[in-house]
Amino acid sequence: MSKLILSLSELKKEHEDDLKKLSNEYTVIHSLEEASSVKDIEIVYGWNKEEGPKLLENPEMNVKWIQLTSAGVDYMDLALLNKHNITLTNASGIHSYAISESIFGMLLSHTRGIGYSIKKQMKNEWDEVDEAFEMNQRTMAIVGAGEIGRQTGKLAKAFGMKTIGVNRSGKPVDFMDEQFTQAQLAEALADADVVVNILPLTDETRNLFDLDLFKKMKQSAIFINVGRGSTVVTDDLLEALDEGIIAFAALDVVHQEPLPTDHPIYQRDDVLLTPHISGTLEDYSESAYRLFEENFKDYAESKTVSKNVVDYQSGY
Repeated sequence: MSKLILSLSELKKEHEDDLKKLSNEYTVIHSLEEASSVKDIEIVYGWNKEEGPKLLENPEMNVKWIQLTSAGVDYMDLALLNKHNITLTNASGIHSYAISESIFGMLLSHTRGIGYSIKKQMKNEWDEVDEAFEMNQRTMAIVGAGEIGRQTGKLAKAFGMKTIGVNRSGKPVDFMDEQFTQAQLAEALADADVVVNILPLTDETRNLFDLDLFKKMKQSAIFINVGRGSTVVTDDLLEALDEGIIAFAALDVVHQEPLPTDHPIYQRDDVLLTPHISGTLEDYSESAYRLFEENFKDYAESKTVSKNVVDYQSGY
């Protein structure tokens, strides 16, 4: 009997044909109902909150590998997957160009007065900004210096910026002038004009950016969050802005999504809010599939994958 790939994310017909060419041992299905036995489901592509957990709870479950189409894995039961020896891979890296471009879009919207001008245009007002400033010779701290961080650093260097990378290990990353470990975060933030948070959500990073950490930043600092909303204590961020501890925030992610319509963030001139769109791609399904295809080639040959394997201990 054919082994099954349960696709819980969009998989185009041509992609299914490609998988069949790579290995005719596997057949793609799109729901649990299509499987004569859940024992035959060996690979899961993508995830949803209905069929995914239902599959894992089945005592006959025989899944070996799950390929997510998201970079974040905080919605997955990592302990359960680890217990069942299921390999989990994510889509980290496919967003690197989109998110890094969004970071600079948000940054320039503020520093060059573009956001201010859009607001005035909607009111039929011609009103020049009081000040605008350049990124050349400024310092950017990139917290979470992985693939997205590396691409962000590359763009920052094109603007003539100094770059400070922060990651868990302190291992050098391309396009970073200095590198710090996460334990050295406060030190890394002290000289940063722009602080970019790209951290995943783990037990270690939850509520990491609190009032004490904002106090380690320059009063003129711009804080940008494209990582996970719950890595930031939102009330502390707003207090830091109110008290002049930092100058401006650009948020693509927040602690609660969608953000309630009565939340004060919407009315603030010192916060730019975008609705979790920095990772939006021109053809998301194509980009995610190419990563899956690369891993599937290895899996079909050796039953192992090597790209974007999630470490259950670190949580990403």
